[in-house]
Amino acid sequence: MKLLAGLLTAVLVVTVLLVLAVRADPDVPLSLSGADARIPYCTTYELVVAADLSTETLPACAPHGVELRFPDGAVLDLPDEPGTGAMSSGGHDYTYVDVGAFGLYASRADHACEQIEQWGTPEAIRRVTEAFGDDYACVPELH
Repeated sequence: MKLLAGLLTAVLVVTVLLVLAVRADPDVPLSLSGADARIPYCTTYELVVAADLSTETLPACAPHGVELRFPDGAVLDLPDEPGTGAMSSGGHDYTYVDVGAFGLYASRADHACEQIEQWGTPEAIRRVTEAFGDDYACVPELH
């Protein structure tokens, strides 16, 4: 019993240290595990409207190889594989992140990072901002 308690304590300490290390290092990417990491690809190829990503309903499939259209008409092409992307156009930065089972996250921010819009399920937005920070939508290296 003492061995089990000692082992559990050691695992807990290592877990806490890893969480602290990940939160302290801004270069650590968003990580998803198990069933959270992947959902089936969508079999239809309809464009994705950023505003439609803001929903409580988790997606049934992951869009790929289609356009992601923002409310102002800007378009980002989603690749065939899950991932992230960004572009700068018309004084704004646009980003997206595939957050696995939690859906697609999209954002738009002005270059001064004073006005930020985010779209996605609440869990997708939470995970992206937790992993990358509240100002993830602001991409200074794009301009």
